[in-house]
Amino acid sequence: MSGTDFSRTDRDTRLHSVAAVWERAGFPPALALRHAEICLSLAGHDDRVPLVAAMWSNHGFPPADAVQRAEICLILAAPAPANRTPNRNRKKEAK
Repeated sequence: MSGTDFSRTDRDTRLHSVAAVWERAGFPPALALRHAEICLSLAGHDDRVPLVAAMWSNHGFPPADAVQRAEICLILAAPAPANRTPNRNRKKEAK
């Protein structure tokens, strides 16, 4: 599996995890996926929690609940650390 394939698979996993949070809150799959895409794009933004919490608030969730749901979404949207599992090539280079 190439690095591009791995990053695409990782992104898809994160996208579907975040979409599942929205779906469990009662959103239809297409809207959940759309909101998940937004969460992934905001994951690196400085004001990410208030921005995602505002999305939840705009759908009628109380402020504390909106912040909690935003934090969950952003945790799931965050990319995995780059050094989590070295591949075989990196092991050979280290020797």
